Order: sequence, then C-alpha cells, then structure tokens
Amino acid sequence: MIRAGLLFSTLSIFPALLGWYQLWFGLTPAQEINVAIALVVSYLWVTELIPLYVTGFLVLFLELIWLIPGWGPGAPKTITFLSCYFSETILLFLGGFVISSAIRFYGLDVSIASFVIKNTKGSVFFLVLSLGFATAFLSCFMNNTATAAMMLGLVSSMMKSLEESSPLRKSILFMVPFSANLGGIGTPVGTLPNVIGIAYLQEKGFQIGFLDWMAFAFPVFILSVFLLAGILYIVYLKKETGIQSIQRIQVQEPNSNHSRKKRYLSIFVIIFTIIGWITSDWHGISNGTVALFPVIVFFGFSLLDLNEFRNLSWDVLILMGGGIALGKAFEETGLAKHFVSLFMLGDSSQLGLFLFFSLLSLLLSCFLSNTSVANLILPITMGLPTDLILPAAIGATIGASLAMPLPVSTPPNALAFSYGGIRSLEMVKIGGTISILAWVIFTLVGGLILHQLSIVDFSNF
Repeated sequence: MIRAGLLFSTLSIFPALLGWYQLWFGLTPAQEINVAIALVVSYLWVTELIPLYVTGFLVLFLELIWLIPGWGPGAPKTITFLSCYFSETILLFLGGFVISSAIRFYGLDVSIASFVIKNTKGSVFFLVLSLGFATAFLSCFMNNTATAAMMLGLVSSMMKSLEESSPLRKSILFMVPFSANLGGIGTPVGTLPNVIGIAYLQEKGFQIGFLDWMAFAFPVFILSVFLLAGILYIVYLKKETGIQSIQRIQVQEPNSNHSRKKRYLSIFVIIFTIIGWITSDWHGISNGTVALFPVIVFFGFSLLDLNEFRNLSWDVLILMGGGIALGKAFEETGLAKHFVSLFMLGDSSQLGLFLFFSLLSLLLSCFLSNTSVANLILPITMGLPTDLILPAAIGATIGASLAMPLPVSTPPNALAFSYGGIRSLEMVKIGGTISILAWVIFTLVGGLILHQLSIVDFSNF
C-alpha cells in the first residue's frame, strides 16, 4: 500500500514538474500545481494511507512550499491558507465538539436513551422507532459514530439474549446506525460534510442560518427515520411480538458522580448555545462566535476538565482545515471555474445541478467516506456561476451523508455489522433502499422547503 501511494504521488507530481498538465488541459502554472496537490491529497484521504489529519497538514505544507512560490506575480499571502485552519466554521464545529463532550460527560445521552427505552415496552415497532429518533436527535449534536456506539451499548445486553437471526435484533442493528447517519444532516454541526459545505459557502458570501438549515434538514431526517421504521416493520417486525425481548432490556443508569448543580448548569449552557445558534439571524452574532460561549463556560468554570479539553477531536478540526484550504486553492487559482467550463456545468439549471451533485455525492459516498467526498466535490461547485453555487453545494453536502448501503459506507454501519447477525446483502437491501428513499425525500421535501425559504430558486427548469 505504501509503495502504491508513493507511485501514485510520483505520477501525480511528475507531470506538474514537466508542465504536462498545462499542455493537456490548458492550465496556468498555479492551476497545474493545484491539480497535483489535489490528486495526491485526494488519494491519501480515500486510502487513509497516512492519518487523515496528517494529510490535512500536508495540504498546507504543499501550498506554502510549492503552490505559492510557483504561482508567480499575484500570488496570495500565506495567511490566505493559514486562516482556513481556525476560521469561523472551525469555531462552530469546536463548539459542537464541546457540547458533545458535555452531553457524554454528564450522562445526558444515557438519560435520553434510557427514557426512550423505559417507555416503549410492549411494542417492538414503537421500540425500534423510538430508538431511531433518539439516535437521530443525539446525532444532530454528537458524532454519529459515538452516538451509534452508545445506543448499541445500551441495548447490547438485550441483543445478547436474542438469537442472531432474531427480527428484533436485526431491526435494532439497522435502525441505530442508519438513524445516526440520517440525524447528522439535521444541524450544521451534525456531521463533517455539513461544516465543510457551510465553510465553502461562507467563503463565497452565502450565509445559511442555523434555523434555516434545520428548517429543511429536520423534515428530511424525520420522514426518513419514519420510512426506515416502516421498512424494518415490513421486512422483519410484522410477525414479531417481542414483548419478552423488550422486557429483558437492561437500561444503563446515567453517571451520578457529578453534582446536580453542575449537571443542571451544563444543560442550561447547552440549551442556551443551541438557542443562540437558532436565533443568530435575529441577534446578529455569528454562529462561530456563539460557539465560543460553551467553550469558555465549560472549561472556564471547570464543568469539564483539562482531560476533556485534550480529548476533543482536534484531529478532525485539522482534517477540516485541510479540506477548506484545498478548496481555497481551487478558488484562488481559478481551477474550480476551469473544471466547470471544461464539463459545461455552468449552462445547467439550479434544479439540475441540485439533483446532479446530490446524486453524485450519494453514489461516491457508498464507497468513500462522506468527508472525502465533500472535500472532492465541493471545490468544484465553487467554480459555478454565482446563482448556481448554493443549490449545487447544498446538494453535494447532504447527498454525501445519505449513502449507507455497505458496511464500509459509514463508521456506524461498520460498528453495527461487527455485532454479527446481519449479512452484507441484507445491509445492501435495507441500506440501499433507505438511501434512495432519503435522497427522494431530500430532493422533493428538502428542495421544496429550500425554494419556499427563497434559499434557492427552482422555478426555472
């Protein structure tokens, strides 16, 4: 694998050194170097030959020592790329990480899940549906992999008491990871593609408020979870009473080592921050600035300790910075516009590009990580004419999170598959079906809401 990586990197960089990309595609010297960097880092992101966050640093390194010196007259200053690693968007996601850490640290996730499980006795369908909504809701603010792991852990004792072929067991193993994937689209901080997409749009001057995002994304994931529960009912649960199985669920109690005062204060800070995000259009304070509030309060008042600060996903923030910096290079060099003109995408309608990029992202994310897909496709959308950027970028962003047909499609899928009892073909059938249906809901319901909110205009086909 290492040899293959070195060979691919050499084959990507060598033509740029000789000027072949300029000859083949009519590129400028800066665009030629940009292509070589994009090919190398894309390969590393897809194959994970080295840690993803190291690739994030590599983007910056190559831009500083190769792209800027080789640019010639008019080269941007180094701060253009350095600022990508601590931008408004990075602050927003940092705030999301701190809230996620507090939810886990004070056992709020367990409390929510425990409440759901305790109040769904007697109906396997209602149990599975409630698990789906609890998972999806938590995934709006927590890492989807962590959410899936926590929810599966809560019901693991019950699953051990069930046969591997049990319809209820299979339903839970499908509902939890798929709901975690779907819930991630619900808020701007729910999953990495959302944050990356928003970062690119902000660079182009487009501002989508927290509430506007939830307005079109919440109906999409709520309807998708309902449809998923319906699919599981038809396929597995129709003839399953499951009363005895439900009664054997062992509910984990939340951690009681923390004082009630700190727990209630943490809940207040989380709710206050979410309200601040939702109402950002009214009070005028940016979402990134609002995100500093939980960071300062949780660590300033020792609601979270130094270990929790160190355990924040700093590697993910570096990965995001690398993706944003790569996109910035696409914009500065004009490479994105060159690709748009090359494939004649600029002549398409808003609706056509919305459908095209959402479906392209979905298909690629079946086999690649949704973060990698977002980093690959979003820079191209930034080269479109101004009136086409928003629908194309939103389509690419959400589409990347809707793919879940394979165990390798998302980390929650792989986690659920590791429990055993479900076959790859079963996951393809259920995951593929809900991926298609969720995409249809997004393009129809989400697209209609986006049009009604005047975020995009689909009136001209």
